[in-house]
Amino acid sequence: MGHAPNHGIAWRGSKLSRNLQGDRLNSIKLRRKEILRRYIHILITFVCMVSYVSCGDPTPTGWRQIESGTEGHLYGVHFVDAKRGWAVGTDGLVLFTEDGGLKWQIRSPQKAITPNALNKVHFSTANNGWAVSIRGQIHYTGSGGKSWTAQKSHTDSGLLDIYFVDETEGWAVGGGGIILHTNNGGGSWSRQNSPSTPHLWAVHFADAKHGWVVGKEGKILHTNDGGELWYEQQSKTEQPLLGVYFVNLQTGWVVGTGGLILHTTDGGANWNPQKSGTTKTLRGVGFRDSKRGWAVGEDGLILHTTDAGATWSPQASGSPEHLLDIYLYKAHAWIVGAKGTILRLS
Repeated sequence: MGHAPNHGIAWRGSKLSRNLQGDRLNSIKLRRKEILRRYIHILITFVCMVSYVSCGDPTPTGWRQIESGTEGHLYGVHFVDAKRGWAVGTDGLVLFTEDGGLKWQIRSPQKAITPNALNKVHFSTANNGWAVSIRGQIHYTGSGGKSWTAQKSHTDSGLLDIYFVDETEGWAVGGGGIILHTNNGGGSWSRQNSPSTPHLWAVHFADAKHGWVVGKEGKILHTNDGGELWYEQQSKTEQPLLGVYFVNLQTGWVVGTGGLILHTTDGGANWNPQKSGTTKTLRGVGFRDSKRGWAVGEDGLILHTTDAGATWSPQASGSPEHLLDIYLYKAHAWIVGAKGTILRLS
């Protein structure tokens, strides 16, 4: 007696076959996804390794020239965060930005702060800032630069740089080796004893106690008590020194004429020259950390290092003008210079 075909078994077998095929397809898809995931992970890791900044910071793509709206020379620039910054220059000029330096507006009052050039500017907060000029002029704003008042410096010496470590304590330096200090936000300024008579061009403090000042004839002065006592460090050069920057109590750089770059890793006990590859005057220096930094100077010169200055390489600025100051804030950087030049690292 013949048996009827078992359609149930055939159907189950067909379904099982389709399930197996589906499992194989799903397995292939999963393997492809895993391969793709691993590929993306490797790619991201590679990009992070070759980039000279960490993956936590956006990688700068180059220097971009920004329209400043002025032909006046800009001598100083300072930012309090990634958005808000100020630049100062000839004829009491003050510029302000609130979008990271993409657009700048003239912040000088209708009646200029001073008919003289403002040499440098420093803000401790978005409202409180100071700018210095010739004849001992110190100008203060508590309104983000909308209005300014004069503070009494009790000197006629020209002031060339100013630096605050917080809202109350700051220093100003300038002609004739003068060093001024305030501990009340400029309510009063007093003269500190300086072992220098040549002009002092730049000042930088690593904290409220430890600071450095540089100037003519290769002068480097240092204090470890907030300026109660200043003493000279040996630069081993007679060239004018125009810029100084420290990333901590031990590690710092100084720049000057003739392409001079000096470096210390022991707080200035020893200063050693680095090869800049140029004889042009360098006027400003800034570092993002102990490895990555920039120096700026004549004829649009920008030098960059990623190894603490063991090697310096030129970067395109797109400008032929003298570059006079640089300021860094985290992953951002700005440069100002002659004829209204403003550069932004983007």
